[in-house]
Amino acid sequence: MNITLYIPGNSFFHRCDCRIKLLLVAAVSVLAFLFFSPYNTGILFIASFAFNLMSIGKRTFSHILTKMVLIMGIFLMLMHGFVNPKGITPALFFGREISIPVFGAYTLEGFYLGMVNWFRLGSIIMTAELFVSTTSPNDMIVGLHKLGIPYNFCFMISMSLQLIPVSAREATIIQSAQRARGLPEKNLADRFKGLLPMFVPLVVSSLDRMEKTSMALECRGFGNSKTPTDLSDITVRKADICLAASLAVILVMSVVIRIRFGSLNMTEHLRSWADCFRLPL
Repeated sequence: MNITLYIPGNSFFHRCDCRIKLLLVAAVSVLAFLFFSPYNTGILFIASFAFNLMSIGKRTFSHILTKMVLIMGIFLMLMHGFVNPKGITPALFFGREISIPVFGAYTLEGFYLGMVNWFRLGSIIMTAELFVSTTSPNDMIVGLHKLGIPYNFCFMISMSLQLIPVSAREATIIQSAQRARGLPEKNLADRFKGLLPMFVPLVVSSLDRMEKTSMALECRGFGNSKTPTDLSDITVRKADICLAASLAVILVMSVVIRIRFGSLNMTEHLRSWADCFRLPL
């Protein structure tokens, strides 16, 4: 398991300026909520996933954020399918309806909305994964500081992100120790009960780590200088300018399409599974 979220490499996005990658995250966030069609949001999701594959390779599949996106997709499909108030048309599975007490049948409108929202949130999370995986902590601090954010706040953001895999590693160690002591895991209820004995030592170790980190920063005089010296500097390359210009063009074209054709929402025309994947234009 990596000590930090940053994965060293020499891809295009590794060499890209931190500020341009932040612009990419902002642009994807806008594009994700600009339309309500699974085609537009799906293309955005596939593109963000492909960018991660180009940058960090097969580590994309084992990344903690990728796993979170997959779990979130299953949750959104089930939740919207059964409880979304716009759900009207029952979905047929091999000619039969699937329903649960209180919530009723699984609906096509709910599936459609769940899929669109999964693509939306998944695109944003995968782009954020690209940012944290290809940006070193030093470049992140320098880039945020050049955007006008106070240095202490930049350091806090970078430190918080880099401690995520450390906490995940400690949680795995604590869970293994609890299993060695005979923690029951026969069913789902036992697994939920096992979270409490894992949560307490994880919180204690996190507090101890924060205390040691703060002491180390104080011993090194962190915060005494108003203009701290950066270990390295970052500059905007021609390729970064081309990427920023491309994002601007895509945003303008998308806004024009939205004004001309609307949000491309097809929930009012769903009668079968095929309608969920029909082109809205």
